[in-house]
Amino acid sequence: MATTGGPETIRDTSLTGLMDRIEVILDAVTIEGPLTLTEIVVLTEMPKTTVHRLLVQMVRYRWLTRIGNNYELGVRLFELGTEARQGHWFHRLVRPHLEELRARTRLLVHLAFLDGESVIWWERLGDVPPGHVPTVVGSRTAAHLTASGKVLLSVEDDAFLDRTFGEHLQVSTARTCRTRNELAVQVRAARNSGLAFDHGENVHDVGCIAAPIVVRQQLSSTGRRIAVSVSVCGPLDRIQKDRQLQRDVFTCVTGVQRDLSRNPVATDY
Repeated sequence: MATTGGPETIRDTSLTGLMDRIEVILDAVTIEGPLTLTEIVVLTEMPKTTVHRLLVQMVRYRWLTRIGNNYELGVRLFELGTEARQGHWFHRLVRPHLEELRARTRLLVHLAFLDGESVIWWERLGDVPPGHVPTVVGSRTAAHLTASGKVLLSVEDDAFLDRTFGEHLQVSTARTCRTRNELAVQVRAARNSGLAFDHGENVHDVGCIAAPIVVRQQLSSTGRRIAVSVSVCGPLDRIQKDRQLQRDVFTCVTGVQRDLSRNPVATDY
């Protein structure tokens, strides 16, 4: 894992250089788990004195915790992560609608957002017996494998698809789209209908229906509109045959959009 900062001889003391190095250390500990100073130095390829100085400060601010000779993620990150998930104004607004969708369908309900080529799962309610969907809140899945990813891509323009995905998609199965052009066909269909589907592409015999919600019309710092997806997952045969599920998803989305129109935070509605 190479550092994103410049050579040590440059003495890059800018805030950008500092944040880049902290990000590299956090990535190492997040991916690998508890690490010693020496292991972090090897993984980040930064000088030992620089890593040690940063680790002392990160422990001070509770971004990391030191146990013996190992460093692991600290309590402050858990606090921030919990607040970002459960304390966010939109999560508080949408959660009752997700619970109602779960009660109405008795299926697994997801809330997700797009990050590059992946979707990140913001909320998960229920399960899909007897099958198993390996999604965890905070984890990510390749967007083209999921209904949520396809419908979120439909909110973006075609240029975003071209910039983000290579000509051949890295993860594919016999059921999934294998090229960017195949994905574009499904994204355009989702854009036209307002729904996207997963026909056992991510998990065998489990299907999914997803619809998008544009949370804020104003562009974010990424240059894109903030959007999320609401989806239901269940046995593939039911997803394909039960048309009521599509109406249930639309009902959920409509309810959320109604509440958004009354929410003072969403000032651009």
